[in-house]
Order: sequence, then C-alpha cells, then structure tokens
Amino acid sequence: MAKDDFDMDFHFDDDDFDPKAFLDGEDGADIDLSEFDDVPSGGDKLDETVADGYDDELDLSGLGLDEDSDETVDDLDLDDILSPKAVRRNSQEHDDFGSDKRDDDPDFDMSEFLDDDGSEQPQAAPEDDSDFQDEAEEDDYPDDEDEDKPARRRREKPEKAPKPPRERKPKEPKEAKPNIFTKLYDLYFAPLTNKKALEAPVDPANPRRRRRKTKSQIFKEVYLPPLIACVCLILILSFVIGAISNAIEKKRVNDAIKQNEIQASISNAQAAEEEYQRIMDEAAVLAANYDYEGAIEKLDSFPDIANYPDMSTKRAEYVNAMNSLVEYKDYSQIPNLSFHVLIADPARAFNDKELGGKYNQNFVTIDEFSKILEQLYANNYVLVDFDDFVSVGQTVSGTDQFEAKSIFLPQGKKPLMLTETMVNYFEYMVDSNNDGVADAGGAGFANKLVLDENGDIKAQYIDSSNNTLTGNYDFVPILEDFIKAHPDFSYRGARAILAVTGSQGIFGYRCNTSYVSTKGNDFYEQEKAGAIAIVEALKAKGYRLACYTYENGKYRDMNSAGITADLQSWTQQIKPIIGDLDTFVFAQASDLSDYTGTSFNVMYQTGFRYFISNSKDPSTEVNNTYVRQKRLMVTGETMVWYKERFTDKGLFDPNMVVDMTARGNNVPKAG
Repeated sequence: MAKDDFDMDFHFDDDDFDPKAFLDGEDGADIDLSEFDDVPSGGDKLDETVADGYDDELDLSGLGLDEDSDETVDDLDLDDILSPKAVRRNSQEHDDFGSDKRDDDPDFDMSEFLDDDGSEQPQAAPEDDSDFQDEAEEDDYPDDEDEDKPARRRREKPEKAPKPPRERKPKEPKEAKPNIFTKLYDLYFAPLTNKKALEAPVDPANPRRRRRKTKSQIFKEVYLPPLIACVCLILILSFVIGAISNAIEKKRVNDAIKQNEIQASISNAQAAEEEYQRIMDEAAVLAANYDYEGAIEKLDSFPDIANYPDMSTKRAEYVNAMNSLVEYKDYSQIPNLSFHVLIADPARAFNDKELGGKYNQNFVTIDEFSKILEQLYANNYVLVDFDDFVSVGQTVSGTDQFEAKSIFLPQGKKPLMLTETMVNYFEYMVDSNNDGVADAGGAGFANKLVLDENGDIKAQYIDSSNNTLTGNYDFVPILEDFIKAHPDFSYRGARAILAVTGSQGIFGYRCNTSYVSTKGNDFYEQEKAGAIAIVEALKAKGYRLACYTYENGKYRDMNSAGITADLQSWTQQIKPIIGDLDTFVFAQASDLSDYTGTSFNVMYQTGFRYFISNSKDPSTEVNNTYVRQKRLMVTGETMVWYKERFTDKGLFDPNMVVDMTARGNNVPKAG
C-alpha cells in the first residue's frame, strides 16, 4: 500500500496522539491487525519471497520480548519501539534476516534465479524504497488500518546464534582543521584544477548525461569566482599595504617633524647660548673700557635676559660701576706722549755710520716703548682720544663748533694720549739702495704695516740676513697686544694718533704717483691697494690718522703759499687713499705762530680742526673754532736729559726704561 493510499484522519506526528492509549482504548480494540500480514502491493514493491520470509521469520527481539516472558504486545512501550534508534536497529536486522534466509534456508530454491546454463539471473533492480523509509520515519508507526500488525508483533522470535563480539575499532585521530589559506585555496583555486571533473557526469551509474556547460557558464562558475577573489584580495592587499605605507610614512613624517622640532629647539638653544656668550663678552669689553653705559645697552639688547641670572647680575654690576665713576674736568692737563717709529734692531740703528747718532738722540726702541706702556698702566693712566672730551656741534652758519666735555673715569684713573709720527717709514731708514724696496741694508726699522692671516695689524721687518719677518716690530702691533692684555688701558676703545707724510707714501706703501715713472703703474696700483687696506684696518681699530705735512716741512718757516703748495700735494696724492682728515701734527717741532692768519686759514680750509705741536709742558685748548694741543716728545735725548718731564707728572721713570746697553753705552746727544 502506498503512502497516499492511507485514508486516515490523524498522524503520528501530532503531539496529542498517544499510540499506547490508542491501542488500549476502544478504538484500538476495533482495529484488525491481520490486514497487515500480507505486504501490500503499491508504491513500494517487495519480492514475495522476502515478504513471506519476513512474515514467517519475524524477529521480535527488537521489541524487548523474551521467549519465556509473559509479556504481550499490550505490555510494550510503543515510545521505545517507535523511537528512531529502534527503527534503525530493526532495519539493520531486517537486512540480516534477508541474507540469512537466502543462505541458510534449505527450502530456498536458487534455481528460480538461474538461467538454463546455471548462471544467476539478473534480478530486477528494486525500486527506490526511500519513500517507504521516509514514510516510516515520518509516521513512526504504520496506519491503524493494517489490523494484522499487532499479530505480527506478538509472534515469537526464533532463536539466533549469538553474534560475535564486536571488534573495537581504533579511534581515528581528529582531522586537523584546515587553516585560512587552505580554505581560500579550496574555495577559489580548486575549481581551476578540477575543471574536467566539473564538466563530467557526477554519477557514473546514471546513464543520463548532463548537458555540457557553455563557455560562459564555465567562466562564471570556474574562472569568475577566483578572479573576483583575486581582485578582492588584490584590493584588500593594496588597501592594507597602502594603509601600512601611509602609516609608516605618517610615522616617518611625524618622527621627522619631531626630530626637526628637537633639532630646532637644540639649535635655538645653542644659538641663544652663543648669542648670550657673545653679548656677555662684548659687554665685558665695553665695561673694561669704562663704557658702562654701552655695556648696559648691550645686555639690554638680549631678548631673554630675565632667564639668565648671570646677565642680570652683570647688568647690576655695570650700573653700580657707572654710578661710581668720577668726573675728570681738567682736560687741559691731559698729556700726549709722542714717539717716532720704533727701532726694531738697535745694533744696526745705533751703529749706522751716517745716522746712528741721530737715531740714538730722537728714537726709542721697541723694548723701551713696551716698558713705558707697563709703567703708564701701573700709574693708572688710561688711553683716551679727542672725541672723549671734545664735542663737535654746528653754528648757525654751518661751521664746526667745539666744546669740552667731561670724562668719567673710576676713582684714581687719569687720561692720556699717545701719538706716533713718521709712520710712512722713510726710504733712507729701510732702503739702502733707494730702489723703493726695503732690504737688509736698512737701519733696523720696520718697513711697513701689514695684515696677518688673522686680520691683525702687524709690522713687516727685514732683518740683517735679508729675511722678511712679520710681527710686533713697531708701535701699533705692540700697543694692540698690550690693550688686548689690558683692556682697561683703553677708554671706550681709544687708540693712538698716527701721523704720516706723503712724499714717499704712507704706512710703508709707495703710493704716490712719483713712483709710476720709476717702478711702473702696476707697482703703483699694488702699493695703493695695500695702503687702502691698512687705512681701513687702522680706522676700524680706533686709530686717529693725521697729516704730518706732505714733504715733512717745517711750517713755522714756511709762508702761506708754501703751506698751500704742500697741502695741495697732500690732497692730490694722499687724500684719495687715506680720506678726509681733521687732525694735523706739525713736523720738526714746529707750529704756527698765529692761528688767525692766512696760513691757519689755508690749513682750516683744507679741513683740519685739531692741531698738535711740540712742547715740554703738555696742554690742551678747546675753543669754538679748533682744538689745539701740545705733545711731549719721548726720545733718547728727553729720557736721558729731561727725565723730570716724565717723572714730575707721574708718567714713567726713564731710568727704568732707557736701555744703555742696547744703545752701546752711548749717551744720546743733547739738543
């Protein structure tokens, strides 16, 4: 009987249906189970032999009834019988029953299944009984219309040989779970390798063939998914790589920014420290030169002075020092010690057959000059310049107007001025053959001022072996080194006055046009360039440059026409190199007899405002029109014969200065 042939109004699947109650009740008593003795022919067609064997040899062992037991079907628990486990167990035993019947039953006739030649006839393939099994599982129990079913269940189970003990199979090891890469490969790349298997029929027993897939279908099913997966993977990888790259680049940029900030901070700190140290050093120099006002302004220029306690302390110190300065009012008594160029080699100078006596009388050696500086410093003298005690204004008509001003110095300090003349280095002193080039035949003087590799001003000197030397062989480099060692010897950076003639050039450079005809234009241009460089260096250091006439002339004995001619030569030859000068030093101990006459007007019109002459008693005059000063010559003669000029004013002691041994024990001649 097919599943569809059951005409029933209930189902075993209903939750309210109780098979045991049904059988025990009145409805169950009316059911004739004998109808189930014969296997109905329907959708599930069974072999008659199998059906008969099933009817006669029904195994009820699965119902839990023993042969000696008085239990009946009515006593059975249908819930246990109809459970899925019992159904599967009975199904298995049913299969065993069929095979046993065939092999062991003597009444079983195999001839029915053999051909005439004794070969086994092929049996018709049983139809698929899956529907039957599904129906049994679905309903769990056959319809109650089959009245023979209880009778079959009450039949005794024949004895069966005990089953051999079941061999215990070894426990298979757990299969390792595939990793993510294996899953991706099986999902996207396995179809590529199994392309042919996908095109072939799945079931070889089925004669029907599948329709061959089109290339489009194959592409969609085989190639497209892995392509999409690859594209997605590439996009994901690109995104991940891009994200990582961006993160790395961002980190690198941030690190670079931080490093730059740190480096900038370090650089700023270093720059600030360097700026701090520079300002402190410059302020210290200004303070050492008694320019406390300038030192305070220098410290105030530092933007972060509050964060530098040392700077604040120094500023307070400079303020106190400035307030303690004492006014020096008597500018008229400011002495001016004047020297000619210094003797570098006393042996050659004092032993010169022609001019040895003159050198001994009028010049000072470099050693003697150094000793004088030491004594001046020890006696509290401070080097000053005209600008330190003279102020210059303008009248209504536009002319210069001069006025004295006070000098403020620490208690006990005294102002002093220094002058060096003849700093042109005359040829007769350095050039024995008059060819315009210094040589070993010179009288032992330096021959020119030069700049060394550090830009410092030095003196060039040709020794007796014709070696060219550079060093402290004259006034300027000696004074520079002394001020460097004693910065408080200079008031606000003051230096000395350097006076030069022009007929043989200035500072040892033969830069007047008269040398063009004898030495050539290239020589002239070279000498001119050297002179300009030295002039700029001297002005930068604070030296005041002065005219010592052009021809070393004695203006006292010259009329206004002669003075005019001499100053015109100066203007034409020297002024283009040295620039405008306002200071004039009279040569050969001369002076003007009248500062109101024509000669004075010529000099005034040339631009001179400061006039320096010789005297045994130094003095300074400041009036509205000009400044006039008398210098005190320091020579061999004055140090030996006129010592009181220096000792009375507390300048220095000549007895401790004059080197008679170097002078060959020759007493300088008195004038």
